[in-house]
Amino acid sequence: MKKPKAGIGFMIGAGLGGPVGGLITRPLKNWFGFNDIHVQQKIRIAGREELVTVADERPPTQEELGRIFGAGDQRAKAASALLGFSGVRLEVLGDYLGMDGLKIKDLPEMTISKKRVEFEEVPTIVQVRKNLSKTNKHYFSFLCREGCDYLKQYVEWRIRRGEKIDPNSPLITPSQAHLAGQHIRTPNISDLIRKGIRDAGFDWRPYVLRRYFDTRLMVAESDGLIPRDWRQFFMGHSGDIEHTYTVNKAVSKDVVEKMRASYEKASEKHLVTSRREDVTKNTVIEAFNRQFLAMAGYSEDDISKLGDLPQLTPQQIQDLIQRKSMQALGLNGNGKQKIVPLSEVRTWVLEGWEYVSTLPTNEAVIKLPSS
Repeated sequence: MKKPKAGIGFMIGAGLGGPVGGLITRPLKNWFGFNDIHVQQKIRIAGREELVTVADERPPTQEELGRIFGAGDQRAKAASALLGFSGVRLEVLGDYLGMDGLKIKDLPEMTISKKRVEFEEVPTIVQVRKNLSKTNKHYFSFLCREGCDYLKQYVEWRIRRGEKIDPNSPLITPSQAHLAGQHIRTPNISDLIRKGIRDAGFDWRPYVLRRYFDTRLMVAESDGLIPRDWRQFFMGHSGDIEHTYTVNKAVSKDVVEKMRASYEKASEKHLVTSRREDVTKNTVIEAFNRQFLAMAGYSEDDISKLGDLPQLTPQQIQDLIQRKSMQALGLNGNGKQKIVPLSEVRTWVLEGWEYVSTLPTNEAVIKLPSS
């Protein structure tokens, strides 16, 4: 039997669109497959030689990235920081089916204790498992101090909201309370980052944040702050032959620390949007406020429920300390009097209280001394 001319099925199908074309091409394709006939047809795309619009899309500056962070909520800041500061793909944060993505355990130097998030090392390691990697190879990157701050605020917000977080919890999760603890889909990751970009006044795609990481580290490479192979490795690229036989193999601890040190120098100069002094100032304020509250009698659990400590004003700290002092004296609210057994009046007076009157119940009313 004479074989039909290759491409006939597609030629007929091209002439008939919609359901009619499908009715003709499907039987032909099945017949060709049954008879082991391989059909090839060139696909012509009009204007394929022209550059696409996104090819001209420039990455943001450090100042512009700062505006994007300022326009997003805590979740958007954390997701954007992982793209812009670690160079991971959108799919790494959450795959298209919402079945997998970065987990808490993928940041092994991040610890959660007593509802607080801390980092043993900063910049901190971000591990990308092979099933999340486009090249199907495990690799890692780093997250700078500014990114760690955004992630810390986001995870602690989830804890305060009542979410139970363990090592297998997603790093980024849906905002709806009933979906908390589930992985997020790639399109949803894209949407939340895009909203922050739009609210900041830009029309870039979310992927531009990964380009930001690449181009800024390329500048750092030209400054001699980081080798090209390491930059490619942080982005999950396969790299050249030399790269394949070095960083893609098991990396020793001393090499990891050298990579961390290079990343830190590069990020401080070319990635971060806030200066180190600002972060240090917040850290000092938080430490002082925490110490004052602890001296007043607040437990670590009580302090963790107060939210972002650096944002508390001196007056708010003073009110909290006064409230705890009143509770220690047995007072609630704004009351300045209390009732004690008559036999204890002497003790209270010696401690500075003033006697007011005796009650028929063999008790006495005392009050705080007048100012």
